[in-house]
Amino acid sequence: MSPNRFQLEGTSLDELNARVLQEHGPHAQVVAVRAVTTGGIQGFFAQRRFQIEVDVPDGTARDVHAFDLPTRAGLAALLDDADSVEAHIRSADTLPDVSTSSENFDTLMADLTLNTAPPPPDLPIATARAPRLQAPLSAPGDLVIVVGLGSDALTIAREMSLASGASELRVAGECSSDGVKRLSDRRGVLAARAQGVRDQFGIIVALGLQRVGLDEAGADALEFLQGDQVWVAVDAGRKPADTGRWVAAVAAISHVDAVAVIGRGATSSPNTVNELGLQVGWVESGSVG
Repeated sequence: MSPNRFQLEGTSLDELNARVLQEHGPHAQVVAVRAVTTGGIQGFFAQRRFQIEVDVPDGTARDVHAFDLPTRAGLAALLDDADSVEAHIRSADTLPDVSTSSENFDTLMADLTLNTAPPPPDLPIATARAPRLQAPLSAPGDLVIVVGLGSDALTIAREMSLASGASELRVAGECSSDGVKRLSDRRGVLAARAQGVRDQFGIIVALGLQRVGLDEAGADALEFLQGDQVWVAVDAGRKPADTGRWVAAVAAISHVDAVAVIGRGATSSPNTVNELGLQVGWVESGSVG
């Protein structure tokens, strides 16, 4: 009959020796002994315990008979091995010569703090939104792009420019406005940035897309504008799926920093913009907050 295997754990080999006889009887055979060290640092302040594995043949029971000679010999050999391991571990546990002013002492104490400090309490899961962008960039020479369908981008970009007091408005793509300069290539962008640095103003560009969403011309404009910050201007009244489609297309070729919302007061479901998974940093007629 195949034996049943049990595992016992204790603080000493003598304790385990007695438990084998008491709990499993004279026919039990110890087949493995392990010294287990837990906690501490570099072997210091650790707790050492012993684990043994015992095979007990089926149909046997504990009785008062002593171990037979082969069993006692086998157990003695295993325990001797464990004693040797323990002695080796103890000999390696000699404290190093560490001065309290040495770098090794600082390392040792940091390790002690890490390994002996109680675990931190479980913290509640944070449910607050990520920190909101306080405002569009407006330092001299900064270039902020507001991307939107049709004139949506212009509505937001104009508000941002007026609210900043330190940024000038530019247009690109489908957006146009009397008296507002247009950026149509990389050279014009570099010239605008240089003027911003010289005259101490930032630049906010309204980039209008076709109503169908991002096309090749819009993608090219994002490429040559190379904005320091990119906002998407979305109409809260449009179908979330349609908005999500063109915003995802923009995000695929340019990092999107935040969402600016228009038309929030004209819809019964203004919060659908949150489905975009992007931070809402501006609402028409004022910054969020």
